[in-house]
Amino acid sequence: AVAMTPASSAAVEAAGGRVLRVSRPGGISLRAAHFAGGGGSRGDRGRCVFLSGYTEFIEKHLGSIVELTERGFEVATLDWRGQGLSDRLLPDRHKGHIDRMETHLEDLAAVLAAIDGFASGPPPTVFAHSMGAHLALRHCMAAPDRVARAVLIAPMLGIGRTGMPTGLARLLVEGFCLTPMIDSYILGGAGYGERRRRFEGNPLTTDREQFEALHRLLDENPDLALGDPTFAWVRAAFRSIDAVMAPGALEAVRTPLLLALAGQETIVENAAIERAAARLPDARLARFPEARHEILRER
Repeated sequence: AVAMTPASSAAVEAAGGRVLRVSRPGGISLRAAHFAGGGGSRGDRGRCVFLSGYTEFIEKHLGSIVELTERGFEVATLDWRGQGLSDRLLPDRHKGHIDRMETHLEDLAAVLAAIDGFASGPPPTVFAHSMGAHLALRHCMAAPDRVARAVLIAPMLGIGRTGMPTGLARLLVEGFCLTPMIDSYILGGAGYGERRRRFEGNPLTTDREQFEALHRLLDENPDLALGDPTFAWVRAAFRSIDAVMAPGALEAVRTPLLLALAGQETIVENAAIERAAARLPDARLARFPEARHEILRER
């Protein structure tokens, strides 16, 4: 069940994309986009799936998507459920919420099936950031014949700033998820607001222009904004990381991978990325010593 949206995503259309709505069970509607590409100087490079991270949305990475189309790639992307202009899951739309990361993988499969050629044609390249890179790796594990190669930028293979030992954080999260607080913000969490708008000390990028451009997008369309996650989201992340890092899981991945690591990282755990790279049979690790978490939006 796919239908074109009204011409409301002007930036996507100006970048050469078309916007789709993909219906999912339970009445959830996902926003996706397709960019034809193929016009680059290097000729037709095939298809590419671009997967963004937590809090992100299609417009945030249009610059990178346009670069890919200019290099000859046809690109598919989406707003994950609970983010961007896909349906939100709680009355407070600033809460990042999901039941399990497998739900995102099922949504990804539905979106690729909705765009001609992405589910049945030659395997695409996957280009992904943070939570999206985590999900890209799981996609490689679940459908190894459907990914030609993948670039995983600051992949979420461990969570960075928990403020306490990781084991204790996991126990607390599992405990809170047994109570009505399961859909509450994590301790100290809040919606999108002034705290996230301060450039000084931000953990994402040292590029002020990119930082301010993001918040201009959110000012133009406040419905794109997302705040901190719920306990359920964090539980889903911890459990999915366990699945990826389980004995033998990474060793079975045959997809050629490039993992990019930010030297000034605090959002995800670099040590986990390095451990994963050492276990993967066909992986290269690229280090960006001066970069913060959002390598694609750095100086």
